[in-house]
Amino acid sequence: MNYRVPTLIFISLISCSYLLRAQEFSIQGKVLSSERETIWLANVLLLSPLDTLLINGSSSDEKGMFKITNVPPGKYLLKASYLENESDYLEIDVASDSDIGEISISNYAQTLDEVIVSTQKPRIERKVDRLVFNIGNTALSDSDIWEALKRAPGVVVINNQLSVNGNKDIGIMINGRKVNLPRTDVINLLSGTSASNVESIEVITNPPSKYSAEDGMLININMKKNLISGYNGAIFNRYTQGVYPKHTLGTDHYFKGKKASLSLNYSFNREKWLTRYTDITNFIEEGVVTSTWKADENYIRRRKRHNFNAFFDYVFDDRNALSVSTLNQWNPKVSRLYDTETRISDPDGADVSSFITLNDSEENQINTSLYLDFVHKFKKKGAELSLNTHYTYYDYERDQDLNTEFFDVDGTVSDQDDFLTNSIQNINLFSIQGDFVTPMGTTSKLETGIRFAGIHSKSFIEQSGFDRDQAGIDPTGSAEFDYDESIFAGYGSFDTKWDKWNFKAGLRGEYTSTIGSLDIDNAIKKNDYFKVFPSLSLQYTPNKNHDFHYYYYRRITRPRYNSLNPFQIFQSFNSVIEGNPELLPSSRHYMAGGYTLNRAYTFEAFYKNRMNNYQLLVFQDNENEILRFISSNVDKDIAYGFNFSISKNLTSFWHFYFMASTSYIESRFTDLDSGQLVKNGLWNTYIRSNSGFSFLTDKSLKADISILYSSPVILGNSRQDDYFKFGLALRKTIFNKNGSISLGIDDVFNEASLFTTRKYLNQNNTSYYRPESRLLVVGFRYNFGNTKIRSNEKSKNVDERGRI
Repeated sequence: MNYRVPTLIFISLISCSYLLRAQEFSIQGKVLSSERETIWLANVLLLSPLDTLLINGSSSDEKGMFKITNVPPGKYLLKASYLENESDYLEIDVASDSDIGEISISNYAQTLDEVIVSTQKPRIERKVDRLVFNIGNTALSDSDIWEALKRAPGVVVINNQLSVNGNKDIGIMINGRKVNLPRTDVINLLSGTSASNVESIEVITNPPSKYSAEDGMLININMKKNLISGYNGAIFNRYTQGVYPKHTLGTDHYFKGKKASLSLNYSFNREKWLTRYTDITNFIEEGVVTSTWKADENYIRRRKRHNFNAFFDYVFDDRNALSVSTLNQWNPKVSRLYDTETRISDPDGADVSSFITLNDSEENQINTSLYLDFVHKFKKKGAELSLNTHYTYYDYERDQDLNTEFFDVDGTVSDQDDFLTNSIQNINLFSIQGDFVTPMGTTSKLETGIRFAGIHSKSFIEQSGFDRDQAGIDPTGSAEFDYDESIFAGYGSFDTKWDKWNFKAGLRGEYTSTIGSLDIDNAIKKNDYFKVFPSLSLQYTPNKNHDFHYYYYRRITRPRYNSLNPFQIFQSFNSVIEGNPELLPSSRHYMAGGYTLNRAYTFEAFYKNRMNNYQLLVFQDNENEILRFISSNVDKDIAYGFNFSISKNLTSFWHFYFMASTSYIESRFTDLDSGQLVKNGLWNTYIRSNSGFSFLTDKSLKADISILYSSPVILGNSRQDDYFKFGLALRKTIFNKNGSISLGIDDVFNEASLFTTRKYLNQNNTSYYRPESRLLVVGFRYNFGNTKIRSNEKSKNVDERGRI
């Protein structure tokens, strides 16, 4: 038998192992107290100099000696801790085996039942179906959650519209619970809540089947789970100056006992915003422009807002736990003033006439949600049954006075119109869901569940004084619109790991029944349908330097209740926003596959196909000379392209994130006037970059620089020109890290404006949107309470905490 080949292989393996190990070194030393006493079982941590990420660690022996092995060459921070005391950070440069000598910890003579060591996680982590963005101890901590969300990986926000990889069907969750609020109210909730209590933001690119098929992607905001007993709290103040000031004042409170914990958050916001619009419409008759209407509008919104949130958890025993949560928002007064001057000119550009519209409206709104969750863990490890229910009540009322004066070419008043409306909308949402999870072997689990959701929406409008011809509901009458929806759902999913693979697959079925009725025409519209929604996620990680992933899902988007409401909201005499009770649900397929190198560089290709997408499309009514913003179905949307991203520590104090996405986007829709199918398409590129910096020896000064750019893009029947935004945020901890101050400038160069065009068939109009986007933001936060007291209970193995 020839032993030479196996012997050579064995020698080669030993040689390779030696060469690899030759690039790793050891660090040793001794831990002493300030009284020169040796400390036994002190934790010695080797940390990243950028974000204090834990890299390696060890414990001291009874002589205080420690040794950390397998350390690659480079610069690190070293810190020793015992009970509640820590040493100063020690900067070391490892190029060979090192003996650092003595490291000193101040007075350690305390008596506690446990030692808990908290370390910061990587800023971005990739999991089989999501990206996790850890924002703790960054410059974003003093901002609100909405501002922090804009920096999350893959997330792009333009004109307060969220998108992830070009997908705008985004659901928001807090601690795994879906926030069932309209989009504008979700923004209000997140912009009124401090980000200091956020542990991480999860961008779930392929949500598990347990979640509703309504959202293509989910963003889960994980609040910090505090293991501290007793009471602690904080106050925060955030001032924003644009054209007008905006001010938020709030407080957080946290109570924890042996079995119960309670978190309370309240904020009050008072703000005034200015937005400028310019709409130019070339009205057409038989293919020829007959007149051009140029409308310049200044829109001022004043608002007072109260946010109150509460989270209560009670642990009965090791197997049963109850959670009660409530999210509440009250806008006691929202004032809107639209001041619009419209000039009408003939085809040669000569002025013909003009009119000025003052639209003065006031509204109030209450939005309250209640969540109840119960979890029972079975004796079989990993098996559990959870039940949760949810109720939301939404009440909205708006009074509007729209007054228009008409002028001849010489400026003489020729006519006047005064239009009054009162609109009310009430929405009640209820859902209940049960989920069962059981492990299958040591690396797999099966999950199944059922859900019911019921929705009732009632809308009422009363109008008087309007005098003109137009399509839609008679603007001088009153009407009531009722809409009811019931959804029955069931799902099953399977999750497993083997060797270097992660696999997750699920199938969800949903039966939906809707009924809508408008009292003025005695018409009842019913729609019943059943659809299935498969999902699949696959991840292969041969080693820590290489990661491959693929995912696919099918989802549905049902029309929003205010989009189904057929009533009209006038912004000026010839500009109106309309709902559409004929809207159809939209379904879409999405798939993507990619590769990540060294946990830092990711390339991903994707494809999206969507039917009946509904959007607020802009159509000009050439006969009645009206600009209509109407909710409509887009016949088909397709998009395909690729994404590239980098998430990497470039230096010891600089973390860099960069994402570029290039895709072909095509939209096919039916023209409202002619009924013809129109197709628009182009290639789009958007770029997002964030740089996080840490300064000073104790890393107490943080900075974040953000850049967002989008080339022209197709949105329904509109083409939107390129977009650019640059922001800067600074944060400095003070008062022994119990307080912090922050300073930021959003849209430094004041470039975040949107210009859109619609030119096809008999449509020829443009819109120029100029929000109040360059903002100076100043924040202060101070934490108080007995934050140094620890629970006597042993800590659990949870994601937010690590123990060595």
